[in-house]
Amino acid sequence: MNANGTRGGDMAELARLLPAPAERDLPASRQQALKEHLVSELRPVGSPPAGRPAPRHRRRAAIIIAAAGAAAVAAAAIALAVVPGNSPGASPAAMRLLAKIATAAAQEPGPRVRDSQFWYIKSWVAFQTCNGGSGNNCVLDKPHQRQIWQSVSSLCVPGLLREDGQDTPLPDGPGAKCPDRGSVHDPTYRFLQSLPTDPHPLLSLIEREMQGQQPRPEEAFTTIGDLLREAITPPPVSAALYRAAALIPGVTVVADTTDAIGRHGVAVAMTSQGVRSEWIFSKQTLQYLGERDINIADGTTNGIAAVLQRAFVNHAGQLPR
Repeated sequence: MNANGTRGGDMAELARLLPAPAERDLPASRQQALKEHLVSELRPVGSPPAGRPAPRHRRRAAIIIAAAGAAAVAAAAIALAVVPGNSPGASPAAMRLLAKIATAAAQEPGPRVRDSQFWYIKSWVAFQTCNGGSGNNCVLDKPHQRQIWQSVSSLCVPGLLREDGQDTPLPDGPGAKCPDRGSVHDPTYRFLQSLPTDPHPLLSLIEREMQGQQPRPEEAFTTIGDLLREAITPPPVSAALYRAAALIPGVTVVADTTDAIGRHGVAVAMTSQGVRSEWIFSKQTLQYLGERDINIADGTTNGIAAVLQRAFVNHAGQLPR
């Protein structure tokens, strides 16, 4: 990523991007409205699925609130109501940081890509798995390399996932139609090129396509994070995604964190159900480095990733030079 306009005085500027102080508690009427909205979103569910990504689809954090009695529901709703960031948009610090990240992303050159090509993404990851689907018996996998090749133009074209020493053909099931440019939840490069570059229409489109596994702001943050982590996004759309994230209530800044290979960075984050999800960026270039999910109660890591390489290649299995 180009670092134009970001190197001079970056450390002093990033110091200004620390989270603003917590907002005052919301009025009782607003708390009640949010509680009623939260109750309307509740539905009985089983244990959340394991955190490991599916072979083709993006990794989606299944943070789903289970109905656990009226008292628990009310407590959860009130807790949600008083969390900093329930005003329109992200915190001021997050807005400033995301604006700088978007500007840097927009300055990247747009690659010329043929329909016959594949995007290649190499990352170093460790995801949480749960035995028997129980949230109380989960462990973090051993960090390992993950490589994916996906067609630029259609999910109907066979791709490849290479992980844990195994090759898995992609896609993992037949598409409803061919060619298939994908969707917000499983995009191709051609689909991403078709997205609006105005952040307001883009966020509206994402919200219409969300799967509803989490409260609305958290679901939007997760969906955008999935697009950032394991896709190659055209520069104008990448910039728009960051600007759209700045419109999401509850997004904050983490001044220093590390990705899966120990690179330090600054992060934008959102906390839901006791887990803070971070998108990590280089403090020098503002390039996306990876992501991290942290259990707030004990500081343990639920999932972590570092993007090592992105490129376009001519066939599945080919490595970039």
